[in-house]
Amino acid sequence: MVGVDTATQTSAGVAGSIIADRPQVAISNVILSAGLAQGGGNGAGGGMGAGGALFVNQSADVTLSNVSFANNNAKGGNATINTFRGGGGLGGSSGGSGAGGIFGSGSSGAGGGIFGGSAGAGGGGYSGAGGSGANGTAGLLSIAGLNGAGGAGFGGGTTGGANGGGGGGIGNAGGGGGFGGASSSGSTGGAGGFGGGGGTGLNGGGGGGFGGGGGGFSGPGGAGGFGGGGGGGGGAGGFGGGGGGGGGAGGFGGGGGGGGAGGAGGFGGGDGASGGNGGGGGMGGAVFVVKGGSLTINGNGSTSGGSVAGGTGSNGGGAGSALGTGFFVQGSTLTFGGSGSYTVSDAIADQNGSGGSAASDGLGGTGGSSAITKSGIGTLSFSGANTYTGATTINAGTLRGAAANTFSATSATTINTGGTLDLGLLGQTINIVSLSGGTLANGALTGAVTSSGGTLNSLGGGMTLTANSGATNVTGTNTFTGATTVNGGLLSVNGTSTASAVTVNAGGTLGGNGTVGNTTINGGTLAPGNSIGTLTVQGNLVLTAASSYMVEVSPSAADRTNVTGVATFGGATVKASFAAGAYVAKQYTILNATGGIGTSTFGSIVNTNLPGGFASSLSYDANNAYLNLVLSFVPPPGTGLNNNQRNIADPIVNFFNSNGGIPLAFGGLTPAGLTQISGETATGSQQTTFNAMNQFMGLLTDPFIDGRGDGVSAGSSAGASAYASPDMPRSGAARDAHAMFTKAVVMADPFAQRWSVWAAGYGGAQTTDGNTTLGSNNTTSRIAGTAVGADYRISPNTLAGFALAGGGTTFSTVNGGSGRSDMFQAGAFIRHNAGAAYLSGALAYGWQDITTNRTVTVAGIDQLRAQFNANAFSGRVEGGYRFVSPWMGGIGITPYVAGQFTTFDLPAYAEQAVTGVNTFALAYASKSVTDTRSELGLRSDKSYAMADGIFTLRGRLAWAHDFNPGRNIGATFQTLPGASFVVGGAAQASDSALVTASVEKKWLNGWSAAATFEGEFSDVTTSYAGKGVVRYSW
Repeated sequence: MVGVDTATQTSAGVAGSIIADRPQVAISNVILSAGLAQGGGNGAGGGMGAGGALFVNQSADVTLSNVSFANNNAKGGNATINTFRGGGGLGGSSGGSGAGGIFGSGSSGAGGGIFGGSAGAGGGGYSGAGGSGANGTAGLLSIAGLNGAGGAGFGGGTTGGANGGGGGGIGNAGGGGGFGGASSSGSTGGAGGFGGGGGTGLNGGGGGGFGGGGGGFSGPGGAGGFGGGGGGGGGAGGFGGGGGGGGGAGGFGGGGGGGGAGGAGGFGGGDGASGGNGGGGGMGGAVFVVKGGSLTINGNGSTSGGSVAGGTGSNGGGAGSALGTGFFVQGSTLTFGGSGSYTVSDAIADQNGSGGSAASDGLGGTGGSSAITKSGIGTLSFSGANTYTGATTINAGTLRGAAANTFSATSATTINTGGTLDLGLLGQTINIVSLSGGTLANGALTGAVTSSGGTLNSLGGGMTLTANSGATNVTGTNTFTGATTVNGGLLSVNGTSTASAVTVNAGGTLGGNGTVGNTTINGGTLAPGNSIGTLTVQGNLVLTAASSYMVEVSPSAADRTNVTGVATFGGATVKASFAAGAYVAKQYTILNATGGIGTSTFGSIVNTNLPGGFASSLSYDANNAYLNLVLSFVPPPGTGLNNNQRNIADPIVNFFNSNGGIPLAFGGLTPAGLTQISGETATGSQQTTFNAMNQFMGLLTDPFIDGRGDGVSAGSSAGASAYASPDMPRSGAARDAHAMFTKAVVMADPFAQRWSVWAAGYGGAQTTDGNTTLGSNNTTSRIAGTAVGADYRISPNTLAGFALAGGGTTFSTVNGGSGRSDMFQAGAFIRHNAGAAYLSGALAYGWQDITTNRTVTVAGIDQLRAQFNANAFSGRVEGGYRFVSPWMGGIGITPYVAGQFTTFDLPAYAEQAVTGVNTFALAYASKSVTDTRSELGLRSDKSYAMADGIFTLRGRLAWAHDFNPGRNIGATFQTLPGASFVVGGAAQASDSALVTASVEKKWLNGWSAAATFEGEFSDVTTSYAGKGVVRYSW
């Protein structure tokens, strides 16, 4: 920080309080007020007043933090009518032929230096006062803020100090400054040093250095240094200095000198005239930034109350300009940053070309447009009438207009991501606005807005909007009347913008949930909604053939456009994109036009992610366009749906068509999926129960069990346990030990053995093949049980008994699931022998606690389970006649015929989801199914006497016929009420072969044991069963 002035900052010779000329300058927490930058006068062309509070030189980089400016002023110097004097300096006046330096006044004896005195004083040191009028010596080193050595009016040394330059003497050349060179007597004066003085009045004037005065009167005029006025002999003014008398050109901001031909004023300075001088310019009431310098303002603060005034011209010379009540930025960048709030109530101006007729800015160029950059998250407010022409860039935070038309209309404004341009609910004019990720909001704008992404909110005026790329979001209530054009990217209107006609060209997309005006889709895309939503066109809608209408479809809704006027589709393409979900509707309204659609139609429909099993189509009425879905389970080419699959598919399709919607998972079913959801597993409990009851009935009525085949009346079949002769002992053990195997008439037996008890274990497995046409799958069942029973001989020829059993079953279906049950069985039988013939009958009951499990993987993994109780009832009647063949010592042959039924009562029950969801859970209807079977076959037996009892071999071969071999069940999808179907399980063969092989050993002590193998075989069934029986008779 340099040039600190502790004065009141109100005197004409002081311009503000701070001159910044160092590479890095930081100022914080201060209010700079009542500063005055006064251009030099009392000479030829008036000098420039620049920067009432702060002057930023070309080499300075200044950062302000929490700094405010208040009531600062910059005034250009007034010109006089004297055309022989030197020009006024930058803030310094001219005296006689010596030009004024920066804030220093020249005299007739010597040019003034920086803060130099008058009355013949030499140039002072930088910030120091001018020297006294005594004879000068060589300039001494001057320290900032201290007085510098000066030259007198009668002579001075020819050398100068490092900073302070010596003044020129009479008859002697002016002393060179620290940065200048010496000059010999009688010739052009030496260049003024940094703060050095000018030349003499009689000899050639020395060129003023930085802040130095110009040359003398009679000799060639020396050029004014930076801030110095031109010499009296027509020297050009330095930066900010007025032109010397005799037509010297004014420097930047300086007035032109008069005399002869008038000198041109620098930018902002008045032009000289013949016999008259131009006034100096007043620029930057608070701050002046020289080209090459930079200024950054952070934190909180304000700039207000500034003023600028141009100096008056003389005798026809032009007045100086007044520019930038707050800031004048000469071709540099002014940056506002930080997180605070800063308000600029004064105007910001810049140099763009020349304000006078002279192009030079005193530094070898014309300066240029200044740039304003807003960075940091804070807020910058403008309320002045800004005229700067460089770019405005908003990188972060908010730039807000606090007064109408406060923004510079000619400044191209860019709003980047994170930045906001807030028009302040006022009317603003900005010719070009580029939206690049930021926000433009709140006010009426005149100008052209182009967007590569960002947000526009609540805008009015005559602005136009062109979206070229990215996503542009329009929110709030917008009333701007200029055209909206979408050439690329997405324009998403989520507020209202009804006064602007919209055109969407190829590559562009219009979407959103808001309201737009008349809209033409000219090769672009109309995509209402943001995800699923509705766009309203307040007016007419026209689509061309090359356009697309894009709708997103969810399980329960679809994008839609509502048009208050007439909609014309023009053969455009509908692009439907289906989202994943759990439900899908049959018909969606995708466009409604209050004014009608006439005869127009879309050209075609293109689907993305259309769920499997569905086909789409379009339909129309007078005011609407519809997207329709049709559910159709179409098998792969070359295949077809089997009966089960068709039975399931039909009610699903009917439900969809009747109710207008369906869980989406049903639509994506493949033929294999239809099989998986069929619930065929439930049919497995039927055949498993029939098998279990068959095995129990066979155990209950088995004529092979010892004692049940005894016939003791006259003419009866003796069998393996009949007496051999009437003379043999009557005890059972003796009778069995001496058995004969031929038919004979025996004496009646008092049936000494009336009771027998038994226990048995039984079980088996069956596999039944599925049917391809039916669509059933292979089914396997397994049974295991334990039974106990007792037989009682009511009479010699009549036997009765009962049995109780407990066990369990399992069953499974390929690709279907499995089940199990806990089982209880009870039954009773009676048998009567009439000679060699017999007749038996039995009844049985079965109870089961059944659980089924199946896993559906169509849409996730769903484990479904059902639990229920079921009852079974069985009855059997069998009759036969035993005779003894003559072969192999006598084999018993018993032809028999039997009839049996089993009724299985299933309750109504429903599945529950154990894991996953219950989308495919079924509710099963109650069902009573009866399996009726007939048997026709032969039994055989052969007994052998052994030392400790009898050993018997038995066999059976029979034909069985089932009158109801089908296995099916009715079910309803719980999530599709009324969608009922019948699924068929693996059916039994109508005819099958039964085979049995048994071995029994009976001991003399009344105990017996038997083991039996049974098989059932058909073209679809393979069944193996076995049982073991232990009996005791007494």
